[in-house]
Amino acid sequence: MPKARNYNGGSIVYFQGDTGSDVYVLQKGRVSLISTALESGEELKEEVKLGEFFGVKSTLGNYPREETAQVYGNTSVIVFSSQEFEQYCLKNTRLIMTMLRVFSKQLRDVHRAVREILKADEARNPAFELLNTGESFYRNGNIDHALYALEKYLSYNPNGRNVSRAQELIQMAKKGMTYPINFADPAPEDDAGSGQQASDGVARGLMAADQALDDPFALNVADSGPGAASQPAAKSIAQHFEEGRELLQNQEFEKALDAFQECVGFSHLKNDTEQTIFAQAHYELGFAQLKAGQLENASTSFSNYIKKFPTGEQVKESIYQLGVTAEATGNVDRAKTLYHKVATMPPPDDITRTARARLEKIG
Repeated sequence: MPKARNYNGGSIVYFQGDTGSDVYVLQKGRVSLISTALESGEELKEEVKLGEFFGVKSTLGNYPREETAQVYGNTSVIVFSSQEFEQYCLKNTRLIMTMLRVFSKQLRDVHRAVREILKADEARNPAFELLNTGESFYRNGNIDHALYALEKYLSYNPNGRNVSRAQELIQMAKKGMTYPINFADPAPEDDAGSGQQASDGVARGLMAADQALDDPFALNVADSGPGAASQPAAKSIAQHFEEGRELLQNQEFEKALDAFQECVGFSHLKNDTEQTIFAQAHYELGFAQLKAGQLENASTSFSNYIKKFPTGEQVKESIYQLGVTAEATGNVDRAKTLYHKVATMPPPDDITRTARARLEKIG
């Protein structure tokens, strides 16, 4: 029989990559499904609606979870085993049709995303973009997606100029090593040669297949041309970051967090400076969300910083801010635990003293 299960705020129903044979139905409260966008490496969040199933595809397909399911506030779910869920579906054919429509839409969205990636800049070598995508995933700690993209680069472009680089990164990733900080930029791929021709073939094939599914009357033409409107130059990550810091100083917190969101959405970081800004923007995003009163989002952002940058400069500050958000939401025990951790972390500094003061205040 299906079972009811209760969760406290901040709990994890399952992590991305976990294996499991349960399907869940949200009965009360809030659950967010957190995943990574394949095309950009950006974190995506999807709220589960009341009465909605989640964890279905991975359970029925018998493969690892594609997302992390996190609870916000006191939440209740109904848990089905895979056999119980299959029996339930057999008795409720309307549910089967609903799931088919949802899965069909998701498949079409994937095809559309692939087409947008390939048509974003037709002058680029698609195999070279696979390399850049793989390295972006690697920098962000998404090893599975990084290995997939890097291995596809080698498959589609065996004679490319960055083959040795991709092979080295694959070996490092498999050994659990972090992305090298001072790694030089990859060499541009030649537009000519068998590797490029193979990559172009892949690009044309994927675009044609997607157009057949998405729009059978679509023409495979470039989005730019003599009549296309000129676009303003995109801001750099440094410009977005400085804009966000200035908005913070002016206490324009909502606008500041938008600027930092732009920063954390960057997937192609050119040098060490941009990588440093990218990491710090994750912390500043959480700080802006905290100041804007978005406590749950702030908690998620600080947790993400600690997870993605475990040796980063703002780890101690992030733990402290997690304590602040916990205290603000009334979770005093969690706040005490976090403040105590900060108070005992070396070296002793202003954050240490502030955490001790908070501990004394809440007893």
